Amino acid sequence: MNLVRTGALAAALAIFAGGALAAPLKLQPANPQPNPKPGLDVKYAWEGNPPRKIQNLAKVGFLLKKAKSGKPLRGLDYRDTTEGDPVLTFNEAFNVAAEVTGYIKFDSPGVYELETWSNDGIDAWVGGQQIGYVNGRQGCEANQRTEVEVPQAGWYPLKITYFQKYGTSCLMMKSGKKGERFTWTPNDVFGR
Repeated sequence: MNLVRTGALAAALAIFAGGALAAPLKLQPANPQPNPKPGLDVKYAWEGNPPRKIQNLAKVGFLLKKAKSGKPLRGLDYRDTTEGDPVLTFNEAFNVAAEVTGYIKFDSPGVYELETWSNDGIDAWVGGQQIGYVNGRQGCEANQRTEVEVPQAGWYPLKITYFQKYGTSCLMMKSGKKGERFTWTPNDVFGR
């Protein structure tokens, strides 16, 4: 079973607190507002072979101290691969650690739902709030769906720590305004 930290998940799972619904996590917009280029920045660290070394996010944090910039991501639409395919924009398939940074744009204020998908581990933050966390291995599947409050339209900082141990890989996001369509997040809402 995956180990999931409290924080965003606790807010999402604590549906009833004294009979009331838990409040969405309030995001902080980027200040000042950027004028970013399309995509997301990424740094990679590689543990090498044999492909069974990265076990958790603590190991990823250590590896990322020596990370090097990689080809920017087009967004968060990296569907499940075939085993042995490269991870994201990196040239290796196993034991890859990545730090993804940039911004996500919301067109209007309101309450949104965000859901990360990963294979394997992830620690995802938007606007200063944790929206996804898995500290171990898993197939390409949804992590947790988190409600967030967007106080104003604009760009919000995004940071994701991610690792792929072995097997296949994926890194994706679903989103939608509460009560509206919930779907895969388009690449054009991400900036770097």
